Amino acid sequence: MIKNTIIFSFVLIVIALLWDLFVPENLKSPASPYIVIYFFLATIITHRILMKTNKQSPQNFIRAYLGTTALRLFLNLMIIIAFMLINRAGATAFTLSFLVFYFLYLIFEIISLQKDLKAK
Repeated sequence: MIKNTIIFSFVLIVIALLWDLFVPENLKSPASPYIVIYFFLATIITHRILMKTNKQSPQNFIRAYLGTTALRLFLNLMIIIAFMLINRAGATAFTLSFLVFYFLYLIFEIISLQKDLKAK
């Protein structure tokens, strides 16, 4: 899982850097590499918690999955709102970048969890 997450994150950082080279200035977010790092760490931590919980029981896994998803969603909303309040000029580009990475990592995490749960 960690190896796949590192590769996925590296590809996303390269794409983000290339994106910044070719898009208009109003769509660039200098925070894109940091957003990828944030989601990289959040994905690894969440995955470890869920895999540890899955060893206990399937009911605990379901509760842990719903809890971590809700907690991460709330934390992500707080990050977006805080950035919007601090940097109004770059808020649109940041929010767009954040949401794109959020959905990409969400898809990646679901696929990784399915593979790991089927393997066990």
